[in-house]
Amino acid sequence: MSAVSHDPPAQHGPPFASWRLRLRAGFARLVMTTLAGLILAAIVHIVTILAIPALSRQDASHAYRDIGGEGHAEPVPSPGNSRGLPALREADPNAVTAICSYDLSAGPMRVVARTGTLPLGLTLHRQGGGVLYAITDRAAIRGTLEFLIMTEEQRDERIAADEDGETSRELRIVSDTEQGLIVARVLLRLPSDRADAEALATGVACGAAN
Repeated sequence: MSAVSHDPPAQHGPPFASWRLRLRAGFARLVMTTLAGLILAAIVHIVTILAIPALSRQDASHAYRDIGGEGHAEPVPSPGNSRGLPALREADPNAVTAICSYDLSAGPMRVVARTGTLPLGLTLHRQGGGVLYAITDRAAIRGTLEFLIMTEEQRDERIAADEDGETSRELRIVSDTEQGLIVARVLLRLPSDRADAEALATGVACGAAN
């Protein structure tokens, strides 16, 4: 009988050392990527904070804050206007836009708009950007849109001054900033409507509330 060899099988254990090196390298890359992301986010955050004062002075409420000081909305200037004011971004050629700025530091402001045959919309924009309130001529009562703009403190004072048991029917809009814009837009159905649209938009009255 021939002898049968019973040599022990070769040892092929798992390469623990190699796996440990790979895990360490992967963990190191993860840590470095995370740190790089955090540093980049911190830089962006700091730059954004430093840029806020400059950006806040470039919003619409700062650009048009001198418009509408005569107690009524004024048309948005066109390019090349003598007052040096910027043209409205993405202006709709089929609409007439007029603006009245407001400053509530001296008290609430009353806005009154007469409606007509052309669609009219009013939007309130807070200082720094963002629409505060919007209303259209569909909400008009007997052909008139009327509301008050005030700060929260002024609203509370006005409520306290209301007579006992009497609920005020006036529309009161609270602004979280003292300055902002009232933007009136009138849509044109036909090119020949422009004169009527301008009269309707600039007819929006904005003055101190009684």
